[in-house]
Amino acid sequence: MIQETKQDFIVIDDDPINNMICSKIIGLTVPGTDIRTFTSPEKGVDHMRALHPAGQSAFTVLFLDINMPSLSGWDVLDKVNDLNETIKSTLKIYMLSSSVDHQDREKADKHPLVMGYISKPLTRSKLLSFLNGEAVA
Repeated sequence: MIQETKQDFIVIDDDPINNMICSKIIGLTVPGTDIRTFTSPEKGVDHMRALHPAGQSAFTVLFLDINMPSLSGWDVLDKVNDLNETIKSTLKIYMLSSSVDHQDREKADKHPLVMGYISKPLTRSKLLSFLNGEAVA
């Protein structure tokens, strides 16, 4: 059973194809939700800062790629960490990556802002698993 809490989604990935896949999967799985995608990590952070100044959303799920040219996912996490506590408390951050580097997974597991690590591509079953509070691989 999917949680009934209002949730929005943000996908930050420099790959527009992955962003399109994520949008389709999220839209089909959680109809009516707000889905924002950004190929620019800077614009994604600006969006969180501008549209969620008072933590207006019950929560926002952020799918964040690790390897991007301008800012890495780790750099984005540093910027998110600088946001006010109200905004950070509304975010549920998942690293969504095709990285095969086990150190990335370990770093994600240890990072205080990261809820989990999901291997690309996002699938309906992976999305349903974490929405239902189950572990995701």
